[in-house]
This record gives sequence, C-alpha cells and structure tokens, in this order.
Amino acid sequence: MSKSENLQQNHVEWLTASRAANQRATLDLYVLLDTHSERIGKQTGLTKKAQLLGAVSFSLWRAAFLADKSGIRKAVLADTASFLGKMLTDNAITYAQDRASREWTFDYYMTAATDSLLKLDADWPGIKDTLSSPQKVTKGTTVSRRRWDRH
Repeated sequence: MSKSENLQQNHVEWLTASRAANQRATLDLYVLLDTHSERIGKQTGLTKKAQLLGAVSFSLWRAAFLADKSGIRKAVLADTASFLGKMLTDNAITYAQDRASREWTFDYYMTAATDSLLKLDADWPGIKDTLSSPQKVTKGTTVSRRRWDRH
C-alpha cells in the first residue's frame, strides 16, 4: 500500500458506509428495472430516467473510492495531465488509473452524477436545491466526502 493511500479510520469508515449505501440503492434500482423492464422499456421518459439513475449509481460508486483527494488545484491539474497521458499512450483506462489520478477523476465522476441528477430535477423537484445546499461541516469530514454525501 503506498503512502498516498488514505487509511485513516474515519475515512475507511466513511468509505465502507458510503459504498454500502450506494450498493443498497443500486440493488433497489436493479430490482425495479428487472421487475418492470417491459413497462419501462415502452416509455421513453421512463427509459431515460432509468438510464440517468444508472449513470448516477455508477458515478457515485466509482467516486466513493476516489474521495480521499486533497483538492489542491495544482494536484488536480497534474492528475488531469497524467490521466490524459496514460489514455494517449496506453489507449486504455482501468480503475488503477482512476485511482492514481483521483484528484481529477473524483471530480469527473461527481460531475457526471450531478449532471444526471439535474436532468431529473424537472420531474423530481428539489434535486437541484439538495445538490447546492451547504452541509454542516463536522470534524473529520472533507469537501469531497460532503459533496458525495449530498448526492
């Protein structure tokens, strides 16, 4: 395990709880899609909502693993360049590259989750307000984790 890994107890506890919450929500979505696939598939609006919720689920699942970032702009820029360089030289990206470039990739996945959720706000008002509402800062939390928790 490299020294850059965040194995602080409060982070690992948050990570475990967050992944579990996301997995439960994803399971609910999976069961809904599996149980009602015929009905959902016949209605463009429902199909689009299902796809957006799938995008949110995946984006939050991946982002949770990447939330232990510093948020330092210089590090974000360096990770952006590193990620793009890896993409150009290897023509492939795996979780290892996501993790190594988490200063940038966390924001990428969170932006994808935000964009998908905002597209659902027209039908489910309040999403936009929830995403933009400030959260109480409690000891041991980070900006990245609070952002993830809002979603």
